[in-house]
Amino acid sequence: MVDTRGRSVGRYVMRLVGGVAVILGILGAFSSLADGNLVGIVLSAVFLAGGVFLLKRSGDGGRATRPASAPRGAR
Repeated sequence: MVDTRGRSVGRYVMRLVGGVAVILGILGAFSSLADGNLVGIVLSAVFLAGGVFLLKRSGDGGRATRPASAPRGAR
């Protein structure tokens, strides 16, 4: 099992990698569209999708571990 600190570091790493992947995907899409490179467009779409997936996975904010009966502000 991973402790709370390990989960926090993992979330930060996922946010960092996801953000970099989204930025690279956007830049790659613009440069590939300017050149008309179909392979580059597909790769940039893969980078964008992977980055968005990582950002979504890293941003649950602990909602998955909180019981449904607990008030919103309580931890």
